[in-house]
Amino acid sequence: MPGVHRERSAETTGRILEAAKNVFAEVGFAGARVDEIARRAGVNKAALYYHIGDKKALYAEVIHDVVGTASVNLANGIMQSPSPQDKMKTYISTLAATFDEHPQMPRIMMREIASGGHNLPEIFFKDFLSIISTLTGIIEEGRSKGVFMDTVPLLVHFMAIGAIIIYKSIAPVMMGAPEIPGVLKDMGCEVSGPVANEVERLILKAISI
Repeated sequence: MPGVHRERSAETTGRILEAAKNVFAEVGFAGARVDEIARRAGVNKAALYYHIGDKKALYAEVIHDVVGTASVNLANGIMQSPSPQDKMKTYISTLAATFDEHPQMPRIMMREIASGGHNLPEIFFKDFLSIISTLTGIIEEGRSKGVFMDTVPLLVHFMAIGAIIIYKSIAPVMMGAPEIPGVLKDMGCEVSGPVANEVERLILKAISI
């Protein structure tokens, strides 16, 4: 029954990764305990080590599961977009969808930024550079077609990702405030949709000729 075994293994790995995302988001890498992650995943520590490895390996897998998948989705998505402007919109909407699918990641990333990124695994930088390479291609195509100015892709990425991460992190808090502006209430806590659309509009306005 190799197929059944693979399905069960994948299901167990998925539960472990989801539990790990929650714990890393709540207490960071340093505060996370493998025992707690295993408990939330409904497995014992031996099973966790068997399926993924130690805490560093688990953290690397959590990061890669999100950032690596986003990199692939970005590359595939822009292939279906006809113009540089459409590709930029796809780039931003894909990033937004990633954070809606993995709402723990903004807190994990902000913890890493606050700590100087000391715990970031090597695979993160490979995945991140792949994402920036995709964005660089979009901007270079826009420049060659005379629609985008000459700009720094890394800074454009930070403009997009910074707005999305901060909004995703603060929106749930703001939604509980008594004097919340109506426009924010209408946008909600998701970053896909109206939030992504506004980020797309602002960035395209900033880099368009």
